[in-house]
Amino acid sequence: MLTVDEHGLTVSAPWRSSERRIVGVIRDAEDWVLKKLDVWNAFPARKQTWTQDDRIRYLGRDLSLELTQDTIASLATLRDGDRLQISLADPTHTDSVKAAVVKWYRRHALANFIDRIGALAPRLEVPVPRLFLSSARTRWGSCNARREVRLNWRLIQAAQPTIDYVVVHELAHLLEMNHSRRFWKIVASVAPHYREACAELNRMGLYYMDI
Repeated sequence: MLTVDEHGLTVSAPWRSSERRIVGVIRDAEDWVLKKLDVWNAFPARKQTWTQDDRIRYLGRDLSLELTQDTIASLATLRDGDRLQISLADPTHTDSVKAAVVKWYRRHALANFIDRIGALAPRLEVPVPRLFLSSARTRWGSCNARREVRLNWRLIQAAQPTIDYVVVHELAHLLEMNHSRRFWKIVASVAPHYREACAELNRMGLYYMDI
């Protein structure tokens, strides 16, 4: 199995596989591997300081971090639509700031995804599936035969139309467990902007994933 992510190419193979067999698999997939590596290398990793006035993404727009000290509770609150106020016992501890932002992201991602699945599933005429948050590093969503949908919480950084596309993509798999022409026709019927959404994920994917 070949996986390409921000760390490069990872090759997983049964322990009995010969070196010749592994090299052959890599050579056969050379074009795919190089294309994926180009995508990951095209954009620099985010340089996040997790300090006062640092900027993060939320629903496609920038928020600035406003750090305050609070010895009683750890809170994250959106202020005026463009500031995320983080209250911590030690706001200078960058790991704690990052953890508070991630917790806030996950909470809002779950609420957003539940709302959008509830709105979009009827348009595809499929039952509302069970939803799980995913922390995958190489994919935005998945759907399985048990009619369970997993959506990556990091998607909450993307614009809402892009999130909606990923939701529709996974819901469409409840009708077509493949990427056939019929599948894409189903996606386009509810998310005609899917090409633009894919372009955003290709352009910003490394940034979104690097948290």
